[in-house]
Amino acid sequence: MTLFKCNGCSRKVEFLWLDQLDTPEGFKAYQCTSCGAVGIKNIVDAETVPDSEVSRCIKCGDWQFRELPCHTCALIRSK
Repeated sequence: MTLFKCNGCSRKVEFLWLDQLDTPEGFKAYQCTSCGAVGIKNIVDAETVPDSEVSRCIKCGDWQFRELPCHTCALIRSK
């Protein structure tokens, strides 16, 4: 089970993934199974991702997978 911290209720819960919504690579649309909040999560924010696999981006400061480019920077550049 993959847990994320919900932006709505601040609980660490499993989300219902809304795969029918189009999201950028590395992000998923979700609905919290606790409070029902809907939003977008960066999959690197999962509570079960080992610290050895993630790092902070030196440009924007957001979390990213060590071996992949920063998704937040990619989104900013696309705007």
